[in-house]
Amino acid sequence: MIEEVAILSAEISQPGKFQYISRPSCVCGRSLDNSSGKIRKSFAWGEIRFLQCAHCGCWCQSPQIGGDCLTAWYDSDEYQGSRDRRGLAYVNYLADEPQRIKEAAERFKADLAPYLPRFGGCVLEIGCATGSLLSVIQNAGHEVAGIDLSRRFTDAARQLHGLEVQVADILSAKIPDGSFDMVLLFGTISNLSDIPRSLQRIYGLLKPGGVLVANYPSADSIAAKLYGERFWMFAPSVSTFMTSMGCGLVLKQAGFSSAESSLDRQMPSFRKLFTHAKCHAVLPVLDALGLGSKSLPFRLPVPGVCIVRALRG
Repeated sequence: MIEEVAILSAEISQPGKFQYISRPSCVCGRSLDNSSGKIRKSFAWGEIRFLQCAHCGCWCQSPQIGGDCLTAWYDSDEYQGSRDRRGLAYVNYLADEPQRIKEAAERFKADLAPYLPRFGGCVLEIGCATGSLLSVIQNAGHEVAGIDLSRRFTDAARQLHGLEVQVADILSAKIPDGSFDMVLLFGTISNLSDIPRSLQRIYGLLKPGGVLVANYPSADSIAAKLYGERFWMFAPSVSTFMTSMGCGLVLKQAGFSSAESSLDRQMPSFRKLFTHAKCHAVLPVLDALGLGSKSLPFRLPVPGVCIVRALRG
């Protein structure tokens, strides 16, 4: 089935070109005119630039990739990877689906189930990709909904897990307010094109007392500082590489209260671990040994990655 999805999506994997829109301010609201740092990166589809906010330290993509080309990027082999080529963000996203289901089961048990009713909760995932986490949540007795910018991912979610998910941005998705006990942003909040407006919309989608659960790599972490410009967050898909201060400010501005943050713990495959560590030379060896899709049997704290839970009052 995974192979069939990849074949169906091959027509949208051709190279494209980035288009840009203006980005005058950081997520904290301060102007980027007097940035305290600048990083430029070149990719097959074009160049990107990050400016560092002098107030909160967040790195903001400015100008920002926008329009249909960003959706095309998410749909491409350049981003997702495939059987024929390694992607920028993933070696081959679809091939890791069986392992991702195992990760999702652990994620649900440890990070989500304690904050949901035992049965009958309603959960929205933004950036749901192939729907692996949503399928686990649904099998646990909850209603689920999902959106993703990539049609390639949403096709996979339907074919692999029978999920009806929208191809949409959170700002344009047709979803009624006050509908959800929980909204999830795993690997997504940093990619949102307009984080302040998106969080305001998410706040409205939650029921009173509902919880937003998100994770994000922190720009002020030791890992980020050690890697510097080589850190994997300086990528076309990333709108804002946030600091803990920047994340706290934007959540507060959106109306969230009682935000708590801790180091995120995950069960990533060895392929994912070494890809993010930029140890690409090790990947063929792992695959030759049949270890690429394997992971350790316990959850690891991921250096520099935080998980945050924020309540709607």
